[in-house]
Amino acid sequence: MTYEENKIADGDKESKFSSFLKAGKGLGGGLKLLKDEDDSRYQAYEGVHDTTKSPPLQACVMDSVGTSGTGPVQTEKASNPLVSTLKEAKEGIKEGLKEAFSGLRLGGRGGNSKPDVNDEGSDRNGSANDAAASTSGQRGGSGGPQYVPKHRMDRFLKLLDASVVDVDTLRDIAWNGIPPTLRPMCWKLLLGYMPHSKARQQSTLARKRLEYSEMVPQYYDIPASERAEEEQAALRQVVVDVPRTAPNVPFFHEPIIQKSLERLLYIWGIRHPASGYVQGMNDLVTPFLAIFLGEHLPGRMEEWQAEQLTEEVMLDVEADCYWCLCKLVEGIQDHYTYAQPGIQRAVFKIQELVGHMDKRLADRLAEENLDFIQFAWRWVNCLLIRELPFTLSFRLWDTYLAEGSRMCEFLVYVCGSFLVHWSKELLAMDFQEMIMFLQRVPTSDWDEPVLEVVLSRAFMWISNWTSSHLSDPNAPSGTRELDRFKAT
Repeated sequence: MTYEENKIADGDKESKFSSFLKAGKGLGGGLKLLKDEDDSRYQAYEGVHDTTKSPPLQACVMDSVGTSGTGPVQTEKASNPLVSTLKEAKEGIKEGLKEAFSGLRLGGRGGNSKPDVNDEGSDRNGSANDAAASTSGQRGGSGGPQYVPKHRMDRFLKLLDASVVDVDTLRDIAWNGIPPTLRPMCWKLLLGYMPHSKARQQSTLARKRLEYSEMVPQYYDIPASERAEEEQAALRQVVVDVPRTAPNVPFFHEPIIQKSLERLLYIWGIRHPASGYVQGMNDLVTPFLAIFLGEHLPGRMEEWQAEQLTEEVMLDVEADCYWCLCKLVEGIQDHYTYAQPGIQRAVFKIQELVGHMDKRLADRLAEENLDFIQFAWRWVNCLLIRELPFTLSFRLWDTYLAEGSRMCEFLVYVCGSFLVHWSKELLAMDFQEMIMFLQRVPTSDWDEPVLEVVLSRAFMWISNWTSSHLSDPNAPSGTRELDRFKAT
């Protein structure tokens, strides 16, 4: 590394946490614009947080952050003076978050990654503005196409059009979110299902899809009398679980989708006898299924019609989901083996992490005799999918898959950050209220910027507080920089 690059890296590391102070100023400045308005306008602002009171105003606030409508996001043209005020406030908030994300990501993990001085506002230092613009939908699939900054889209396209894709760079830029239309290809590359060499990609996909199609008659389309007793038991469990999958996504309850899930999960369990099918795996398939179906079905998921799917297309999508599930579970295999030791370890580490990062909350949970296993088991088992709006889970998975082999470790920090996010509410509850709250966390109104606060906190913790601390009861409560951030 040259002297100039070292100087840049050192400066970025020193300013990483001070950037959050800038974020706070931006946030506070934006909100102050609202509070300085007269009472009627301030009440309208309150309506932004209650969609039952003022849906048009919410659409106005989200004119560039993103909505779930079809096609490009529309900006309300009303003459209400509150519109311009909200725009100013939004810009202040976005600029503050941009400072925070830029400062946080510049140092990379542990401050070892250098910034790309030739690409302003992109890379792994991508701003919250960019990340919020790349939304949960893909080809409209699930959320509707939305604005993605041109420089960010160009960066992805240039990378994916190379004769050999640089997956390390792809991980860097995918961490802050993938443009919806590029998610199918990026996820397959990040998981290692699709080869890095462009010349081999289509032939490999064709071969793997053919291989899966040959498994269907071999393992699934056979008489019950030819199945062993344990195979029959596995199939019964899958048949019970599939109708419970993604209860808030009606399309997944179409017969063709239910049958596809049943086949896929049963075949996966039979071909992976070390663990077999385990409850919760059905949830892990759903993001893949939605994203890969979006390549073939136009519009939002709410508008999809099962009749538009042919058996051939469905089988190809099913095959892609199967192989991606195989790759995903490789990194968390002990989450699903006998007694699920990986999940037990993860829950224990989450408890230790929260004890160090928010001791007041940890003490309060202990005072109420609330065991982390009572709520965090499901979080880890389903990778937090059930705790978020379904389409928001796509943004979460962009970061999971970008983490690669570190995903298992990063999951612990994401779960800890997710719990600490609700610290204020939980401190005011008793045991019964806590358990009810944590089993149905109120995230229905969450969007990408809120999720990215949780992810950035998790990244900060893991960057400055290595996993070895979690096994050392005498470990310090964090570095000086981390303590400084907590104080703010």
